[in-house]
Amino acid sequence: MKRVLLLLALTALAVPAAGARATTSHTVDLASGLLDGHRVLGRTLAGVTAGLGRPDFRRGGQKDYRIGWGDPNEPSVEVLFHPSGGVQHAWSISFDRGPVRDVDLGDLLGRRSGALQAAILARYADTFSLLRPYACKRDGFCAGELAPRTGSLHLTFGTQPVHGTWLTIWQRPRGT
Repeated sequence: MKRVLLLLALTALAVPAAGARATTSHTVDLASGLLDGHRVLGRTLAGVTAGLGRPDFRRGGQKDYRIGWGDPNEPSVEVLFHPSGGVQHAWSISFDRGPVRDVDLGDLLGRRSGALQAAILARYADTFSLLRPYACKRDGFCAGELAPRTGSLHLTFGTQPVHGTWLTIWQRPRGT
């Protein structure tokens, strides 16, 4: 009987609660925009899912189509698409939940936005320039933006009161 109880207890500990998701760590290279070693920006929907795997959700229409991983209401990663020539192409990767690690800077979302801005500018001074310094408006919206010195990648980042630091890597959609 003791063995059965021990076995049941170990099984209960090993199986996560229904609906619980394991936290997935992602690695991004801010200089190239690679996510988990895969090129995302500019790729088609099929290309993105071939590299990153099946998304947990899809939403939107022809103009604002997006896929994501994690809870649809609080995703860890979302990829936004823009139609060009009748085909959807990824133009933005948004990180709202961690952990997200840059290959050189380490944990990105675990930093406060001001510290994130300083770290990116110190490490990637040849890649990005400060377009809009991190600042908060009266309504509580806090954000900053880095523009490309070389290449086409932009970074927008900020802080949400409930969720903390967020980061978006983007490039202008094709045809805009």
